[in-house]
Amino acid sequence: MSNCPIMYLLLLLLGFQAPQAQGRPFTTHQQEKYSAMINEIMEILDKSPLPSQDPLDPNDTETLRKNTLLRPNLNAFLKAAGNFAEYGLKIQDNLKEFLPLLPIPTSTGNPIHIKKGNRVDFQRKLTKYLEILDNFLNFKDKH
Repeated sequence: MSNCPIMYLLLLLLGFQAPQAQGRPFTTHQQEKYSAMINEIMEILDKSPLPSQDPLDPNDTETLRKNTLLRPNLNAFLKAAGNFAEYGLKIQDNLKEFLPLLPIPTSTGNPIHIKKGNRVDFQRKLTKYLEILDNFLNFKDKH
């Protein structure tokens, strides 16, 4: 009796037990859509009063760069965007589209702190976050 059918069955069952990748792979059309959303948010931020040219605090930059905090940071920006009536809703709508693409956090680290109602703080940190998010999504798409 051959062991091949049993081996194939075991391989199939093992495949069901393998951890699933976070997020979804992108088609070219989806990648263009997400890139356009990031650009739209950047344009909104550029129309607002110009943010300070001072560099971000290194701790804030490190918090924004942690892949394990991508989703908690996005949630912080979603919450903070509600403080800016003139453009916050459009930013929130676009940012919500990225939630299913981000890994579920495994870290207990704290997300980015955004000073309530401080437009400059929001702009500077969100601009950096969008750069990091774009790099994360492009890297993820290629692997």
